[in-house]
Amino acid sequence: MMKKFTFIAVVLIASASLLQAASPSNHFSKGVELYSAGRFSEAVESFEQAIKKKDNAKSAQNYIDRIRKETVERIRNKALTGVNKSSWQNKFYFMSQIDKRVRVGISAQEVFERESTNFRAGALDAMADLARIMARAEHAHFDVEMINEMNTESQTPNTTLAAQQMTALFSYLSLAARNQAPRF
Repeated sequence: MMKKFTFIAVVLIASASLLQAASPSNHFSKGVELYSAGRFSEAVESFEQAIKKKDNAKSAQNYIDRIRKETVERIRNKALTGVNKSSWQNKFYFMSQIDKRVRVGISAQEVFERESTNFRAGALDAMADLARIMARAEHAHFDVEMINEMNTESQTPNTTLAAQQMTALFSYLSLAARNQAPRF
């Protein structure tokens, strides 16, 4: 009687392993689950397995590329500004409130074209939104600063350009807050 049960148990285990081998792998869905949970290195491993098993290989590669890009951007943003840009309102500025003071940091590299006082695409819209927020908060005190995300240790900062950029930026914010900014 004992041999029958052992034989049945062996057959059931063998059947389960064959079914598991025959069933499509779920590495891709597990990778998506890990990615959503913020477990990026484990997600990459799962997506790599999905590619090997041809389980949504193209989508898995897209996720791997996205994870690598996001990781590089997180490292870059943290190293350059000391502030993690994931907490910013958008790529142009962040706001944080301490007591009745609101600290606003504006990225010079995102707002202005390289070595210029010309605004980048989308910067004026973002600054107009910021100005509306500032205008609505009548009793709040705003500390606004421009953040230079470039490593200034390796190059001499152009103080004249920085002063011109700050003048352009603060002039625009002032006009937009009073609803006097030019319309384009």
